[in-house]
Amino acid sequence: MRKQLMTVMAASAAALALGISAFAGTSLEEVGEIDFSDGWIEGTNLLEKEDESGRYVLADMDGNVLSADSYDRIGYDSGYGFITVAVEPEDGVNGVGVISLDGTEVVPCAYGKVDLENEHWIIATALSESTADQYDYESMFGDGYYLIDHVDFYYADDDGTVTKAAELTRDAYKDSNAYGRYVNIESRADGSITAYDGTWTQVETPEELDYLYDEAPGADEKVISYYENGQYGLKDAAGNVIIEPTYGYISSFYGGYAEVENRLESGSVKGLIDTEGQVAVPVEYERIDRAYYAPSTAENDYSRYAYNNMGYYAVVRDNKLGYVDENGNVTCDFTIAFDNCDNYGASALYTDMGGAEHLLAADGTDTDVSEYERVSPLSTGSGMYYKVTDADYNYGIIDWHGDIVAEVKYDDVDLSGDGQYLLLREEYSSPWSLVKITFTPDEAGTDEAPQEDNEEAADDQDADLSSAAGLLESAITLAGTDAAANKDAILSLLNNAASAVEESRPDIKAVIDSAVTLMNTEGVDGEAVVAVLESAKSLLG
Repeated sequence: MRKQLMTVMAASAAALALGISAFAGTSLEEVGEIDFSDGWIEGTNLLEKEDESGRYVLADMDGNVLSADSYDRIGYDSGYGFITVAVEPEDGVNGVGVISLDGTEVVPCAYGKVDLENEHWIIATALSESTADQYDYESMFGDGYYLIDHVDFYYADDDGTVTKAAELTRDAYKDSNAYGRYVNIESRADGSITAYDGTWTQVETPEELDYLYDEAPGADEKVISYYENGQYGLKDAAGNVIIEPTYGYISSFYGGYAEVENRLESGSVKGLIDTEGQVAVPVEYERIDRAYYAPSTAENDYSRYAYNNMGYYAVVRDNKLGYVDENGNVTCDFTIAFDNCDNYGASALYTDMGGAEHLLAADGTDTDVSEYERVSPLSTGSGMYYKVTDADYNYGIIDWHGDIVAEVKYDDVDLSGDGQYLLLREEYSSPWSLVKITFTPDEAGTDEAPQEDNEEAADDQDADLSSAAGLLESAITLAGTDAAANKDAILSLLNNAASAVEESRPDIKAVIDSAVTLMNTEGVDGEAVVAVLESAKSLLG
């Protein structure tokens, strides 16, 4: 069957044809119909298509065939730019492989089990039939028992080229865990843990790895955290310092962000930095909540996990959920208990005291959505779009404010891997309607201020930054001379500097706050304080 393309219509025409209501910030275009597939391959903009043999090939939205071979099954698992495929196994056991998004077969269909570990590692396990007396795996259904025959490790370079890095026998392999460019191998023979890179060269570590989930330094080669004088900083792959040791802890990076933590007398506070060391979320929250509903794209390393969803970050203060924007401003106040919320990116669902379900948007809009039988996030919608169901099991779509995007009348609805295309089907036997959905943040209330006001504000900001630079310079001099003896004077300078940059540069304020924390520790380390203040000063430019 072939896809019958239709002329692209204006959003208003699409609304009439499909019962779609355009809402503030969103445009909709009807692209065509798809009658050759049952829906998206999870996390992609691709579809499976039945060929003349009754098997399946990989196809794009226009119905163009991408894969050279056909398979009995496509896409029962996908992620990181890869799709699993399967054929009827000749030995009755091993018939699973992997293709890339362009249809190229990168792992042959010669395995009983394939794990898409991350953007760099695919672990493929060949199995042999065994008995209940000795086995590594058993069938979920039936009474099949299997032993590992061997395990092959495939490594994907940054350009997507996949090569077989190693093959291990069962005796040499018990378990594995991939971190970035490295993979940890646990030996069945002696229980030791060894890290390898993509060329299967053993990674040198400062000390032996004790656990499978220990991360070997440099697994993320773009940026590496390092420890010095009781604090953590960042270096690039060449060893150049990005930020001096400033934080009590720096996590691994996910989607371009890492959590940072400082330990205060009142407890730990957390924030976010990017790969350049810039503060994305001020270090002042109990928790930064990472959601699993982001688009699966190369820009996001094909990961659904994301801190930044449509320009908002979910944070927790006093065990209550709130949101901040990319400038660190609180956009949704802390009123709902975090334990009562399910955060999906740019919004969350919660239940009130009366049992009614609410949708809490990152901009603070709170909507009662209890009129629906069920409300669930679309998997790649960043918390912007939700599937809703009525009592007759009809589906529709609402946005983060509860406004209707697609009327509740469909047999099924689905969102593409990049979050930009909808499939809507009125009946199980009918074709899908393909609709492009584009969200643009509501610009209401963002009119530019008069030019003279902008210039005055810029002048004020420059004056604040200049003042902060002078205060920091004085504090550096005093801390370098005798931090303990000059404590009161230094703290006064730092508090004034923090106040000067609080509104315009919350990232610099967060670094100054770290120096204040160091100054208030027993046996203050003047060199460490100077290093932190030099980092803050460098951010001023």
